[in-house]
Amino acid sequence: GFEKVQNVGVGTSLQSDEGIESYRVMLGRGHDRDIPLGIEQAILGMKKGERRRIEVPPSVGFETSNWQPEPTTRRGKAQIVDYKSILYGRGSSQPPFPAPTIWDVEVLSFRPST
Repeated sequence: GFEKVQNVGVGTSLQSDEGIESYRVMLGRGHDRDIPLGIEQAILGMKKGERRRIEVPPSVGFETSNWQPEPTTRRGKAQIVDYKSILYGRGSSQPPFPAPTIWDVEVLSFRPST
C-alpha cells in the first residue's frame, strides 16, 4: 500500500491507504487477462514490495482486459463511465480523446505458476 505524509502544524500526520483495494492477478493469460496489458507489462520484472506509478495509454489499457478490474464503488463505476465518454467522445460536441490512465502499483507477493 501507499502512505501519504502531510505536514500538520508542528507535527506530521500519516494517512494509510486502507480504502485502496488489492487484486490477485494471473499474468500471461492472453485475451482473458485480469488487468490491462500495459499494467501486466509494467509488473513483469517487479520484486516483492516494489512500487511503480504507471501511465497506461488506451492502446494497452482497459479495453485489453475487457474493462477489468471493475470498480466496486459507486464513485469508481461513475469514473469509468466518464473515462469511456472521454475515450470514445460524445458525438460532434466532444471528439474522442486518447486519454491515458495512471496506476499506482505495488507487488505485495507473488507465486510462480505450476
